[in-house]
Amino acid sequence: MAETDVIRTPDQRVRVFVSSTLTELAAERQAVQDAVTRPRRARDGVPILISLYDLGLARQAQGDLAAAAGHLKEGLAMTAEVGDETSCAYYLEALAAVAGQQDNPQRAVRLLAAARSQLEASGSGWLHAYVPRAPHDDAVLAALRARIGDAGYEEARAWGGSIGSRHARQYALE
Repeated sequence: MAETDVIRTPDQRVRVFVSSTLTELAAERQAVQDAVTRPRRARDGVPILISLYDLGLARQAQGDLAAAAGHLKEGLAMTAEVGDETSCAYYLEALAAVAGQQDNPQRAVRLLAAARSQLEASGSGWLHAYVPRAPHDDAVLAALRARIGDAGYEEARAWGGSIGSRHARQYALE
């Protein structure tokens, strides 16, 4: 079939058809469905993840910590749906900053440690190219250490760094 003989859909997208009548192709149908669903979720989720993160930081800057946490938790939950571990880490950092402002330094340290662990495992990701990262530098960590003491800080840091992505997300959403 020549290039001019190719039949295109109106939106020029590639269409894949795997017969639903053959039982021996069940695994192939599921693989195609999973592959299509993952890119669609990731592509469609990008503007929402950016918006929720930005809204969370804006509410935090305005002093509305409850609204900030709400936007950040919504975005954090969405990172699981689209399978974006690096964005999850940035949401954990932002929630840590909110926890610090809510006078919960132990939670802040745990979330920061979990975020660092995720970033070390999965790389820097893309979200920080669109929005500023929440404060997470050495000065922030030193202030948190001063608030809970060396032993409390080390316990919280060790716990947060060892819980893994799924448990960190669950803890942050509590």
